Amino acid sequence: MQEVGKNVTATFKVKDVLFFECHSEADIDKIRAQYGKDICADDDFWELKKNAKYATLIFVADPKTVEPFKVYKSDRSAFKTVNSVKEELVINRRTIIKHPRDCERGKHYFVFEGHTHCRFCGCAFTYEETMRTRPDYQTVKRIMRPSMWNDEWLHVELDHVAKAKLPQIGRQDVRKRLIKSVGVCPADDGRQTPYYGNPVYYAQHGLGCCCRKCLEKFYGIPKDVPLLEHDLEYFTDLIMEYIRERCI
Repeated sequence: MQEVGKNVTATFKVKDVLFFECHSEADIDKIRAQYGKDICADDDFWELKKNAKYATLIFVADPKTVEPFKVYKSDRSAFKTVNSVKEELVINRRTIIKHPRDCERGKHYFVFEGHTHCRFCGCAFTYEETMRTRPDYQTVKRIMRPSMWNDEWLHVELDHVAKAKLPQIGRQDVRKRLIKSVGVCPADDGRQTPYYGNPVYYAQHGLGCCCRKCLEKFYGIPKDVPLLEHDLEYFTDLIMEYIRERCI
């Protein structure tokens, strides 16, 4: 059982299910007379349902509390079995390593301090000029290889929910996400893009367009400058290429 927008906190078994076709208010009144006490609804509820054409009553048994967990549905179904939730809907969260790097193997954690360099060994990010020319998707992927964080995001397996959403992602979805997350520099810059649940998030982290710090670090766009139309189109193109590649 789950309250809207909250975690699942309990399970139950279905003891019986009754289905009714309602042709008039009289049919609703019959249901209320027979089952109203068990339904425990107020007058406002019955007023709202007086013109309903169908009714389903589910009788439950053996309710049990469970350790709370969150599910993410990509459809409008009202009910899911426990097994389908566990196997298909629970997000397999990534284990995020802070400041990932392996400098000896050419994998760095880059930061921007007037110029882009590895925070730990100091080596320069040698593609600053190239990135400012807005290269194509495959070039950006190649350029991101020395950045351990970005390269991992571009190649890591998507979680179950993100996979399910892949075919549904359109250009407008990506554009709206970019405007919301990096159109301007938000107060929580660096935290505005989640780590799971949507393939666009993976693309943003991998391609360096997840926050304004990364846009400045890799693409030379100052944090205090709103994204221009051609910037939005460019990053939308990059992310859509990532989506198409993952759909194959």
